Amino acid sequence: MIFDLDGTLTRPYLDFDRIRDEIGLPNEPRTPVLEAMEAMTVEQRARAEAILERYETEAALASELHDGASEVLAALRRRSIPLGLLTRNSRRCARIVLERHGLHFDCIYAREDGPIKPSPEPVLEICRRFGVVPATAWVVGDYLFDLQAGRRAGVTTVLMLGDSPPPAYADQAHHVVRHLHELLTIMAIEPGRDEPPHGPPFPGSALSLR
Repeated sequence: MIFDLDGTLTRPYLDFDRIRDEIGLPNEPRTPVLEAMEAMTVEQRARAEAILERYETEAALASELHDGASEVLAALRRRSIPLGLLTRNSRRCARIVLERHGLHFDCIYAREDGPIKPSPEPVLEICRRFGVVPATAWVVGDYLFDLQAGRRAGVTTVLMLGDSPPPAYADQAHHVVRHLHELLTIMAIEPGRDEPPHGPPFPGSALSLR
């Protein structure tokens, strides 16, 4: 299981409009912050990175988990399912969030580690580290880039809505959930059960909440 961080395990905590405004990025075309930084000069990029890191740090220190996040991760770990974290945030800020909430992952892939979502390479790299084929893996995220990365890598994708209305791209997900505990229903895992039930650990993508 590969999870996104901001907006998926935590309540959304980054205000990208404020970040864009302070960096000085135009509203049109609305290029994502990290992609816009690739076209900057060395000086411009250094300034933008400092602004982004400041916002990420402040937000990470104030982050709040979505309801059920810890319980769902614990249930998956009892099932001996490897847990990966895939984020476009910096590794330092991701670790602040994990330490703040006492969360542990077997693999963390942050933006310093190579290609970022929506590239499928981060998903494939985590699968390689876990020694699993992509067809047995799942990606859980709250944004289009999560679904694109997962789909291109050949894994099962889950769109986490939280309190947000379904976006136009919701139909690109294999499953759509509003709360994380719904993952356990999809995977036929009982939240309080210590031993795995009979059957494969990854039941595939036959069920859908769309």
